[in-house]
Amino acid sequence: MIQTFTLHGINVTKKSDILDGAQILFSQFGLKRVTTDDIAREARVSKATIYRHFQNKTDIFGEVVDIEADQLLSAIREAVDQESTCVGKLKAHLLTKMSKIQELLNFYKVTQDTSDNFWPFIAEARDRSITAEKEIVREIIEYGNRTGELNVENPGLVSSMMVVSLKSQELDWATEGHDDISLEDYVDMMLGVMMHGIAAR
Repeated sequence: MIQTFTLHGINVTKKSDILDGAQILFSQFGLKRVTTDDIAREARVSKATIYRHFQNKTDIFGEVVDIEADQLLSAIREAVDQESTCVGKLKAHLLTKMSKIQELLNFYKVTQDTSDNFWPFIAEARDRSITAEKEIVREIIEYGNRTGELNVENPGLVSSMMVVSLKSQELDWATEGHDDISLEDYVDMMLGVMMHGIAAR
């Protein structure tokens, strides 16, 4: 039997069920097509229960995107920390991120069917994620400077350029995929482009 518990009067298990159900539906059908009734059916809760935890569908969607952003960053950090070289860390960062894209479709694909009413929620989550990711890459570059693998004068600026410039490639992989190349080969190509010009001589 599933245990339920409350925190400040909120049934945490029910809220988690709602978010899990909403995450599945949003990723399958997109934001516009999913209704609060759909989420209630998927989560096996009443509509009234949903409104005890969330103001509306937009509120639910905002939390789903935040959850996916946190899951992505946690996975990247864990993979990066397991590597001992700068190149290995950069590859772990890219490989983890690109592989997680297929799992976190709301975070990547929702821009295709999002109206202006929902965009602020996505933009805020992505801004936080981009800032955190820039910090991860900056730490990797500084590590590479210390080990002699890299020779980068401005790690902060370079990390910003790398993260921002790869955004279009991530979205392309998430929405289109590439049957003609494996993910690892794709990441190796991206890594080769990134390393050109910044490797120590």
